[in-house]
Amino acid sequence: MGVTMPQTAPAWRRLATARRRAPGTRRNGNLTAGLTILGLALLISAVGHFALPDPLHQDLTASLAAPGTGGHLLGTDPLGRDVFAWIAASVPLSLAIAVATVCLSSVVGVVVGIAAGFMGGVVDALLMRLVELSLAIPPLLLFLSASAIVGTGTLKLILLVSAVSWVPYARIVRTQVQLERRRPSIAAARLAGLTRRRIVVRHIVPSIATFVLVLASLQAGYVFLWEASLSFVGLGVQPPQTSLGFLMAQGRLTLAVGWWVVVFPGAMLAALLLAANLVGDGLRDKFGLDLEDVR
Repeated sequence: MGVTMPQTAPAWRRLATARRRAPGTRRNGNLTAGLTILGLALLISAVGHFALPDPLHQDLTASLAAPGTGGHLLGTDPLGRDVFAWIAASVPLSLAIAVATVCLSSVVGVVVGIAAGFMGGVVDALLMRLVELSLAIPPLLLFLSASAIVGTGTLKLILLVSAVSWVPYARIVRTQVQLERRRPSIAAARLAGLTRRRIVVRHIVPSIATFVLVLASLQAGYVFLWEASLSFVGLGVQPPQTSLGFLMAQGRLTLAVGWWVVVFPGAMLAALLLAANLVGDGLRDKFGLDLEDVR
């Protein structure tokens, strides 16, 4: 009577199985898709910078040229400006505004959240009332009022959007800091004589870094939307700078005969929003964070 030997899987299959089961090695489709979309947007921008005409060049003889007409791949707007060139020039500015706004608002929100969560007491109460006051003011009303006082421009746009974008960081960081304060490691650090500053730098900041990174990725989508919305109504980016929202505003009155002036910039804006959300969701899955913690 023969003895049946156990079947051993090939080495390459065992290695692939081990990689799939190992934590952190699973493919992250959302993150890959989001970064791919951002990469394509930057590629379009780079190609447009070298291969397309000046986005501000006006040719009234080619007003509202249909896509593919006269060498204009995506057509022209009512003033004869190339839509593709305008989109390509707008993407880097939108990304720059999003990065600047996210950096500024995250720094303010993290500082407020750490102060409220770590100090507690009167400091926490006062800062949370400030957060509630910020939530009570409709962002659009704030933008309209502030624009009437300080005017328009890219730098002012960044400051205005940052003025309402820091609140989610403060709320989430405060919650996480309150949870971290109860950990034995923080109590041990206090008993060891560490100052509050060193406790915050060495223990608190590393523990909230992943939450801030994920929230920043998700908030970038809101910044894209606010920038385009304010530029659409004339309160955001001003010529000679280019903006997707401003171009869409130029085509809204001729939508029936020049749909491409609104549709193509709108599609790029939607792609940027999708990319920001995919990157944020991908980072959230990568770090294993709860959805409710960063929404």
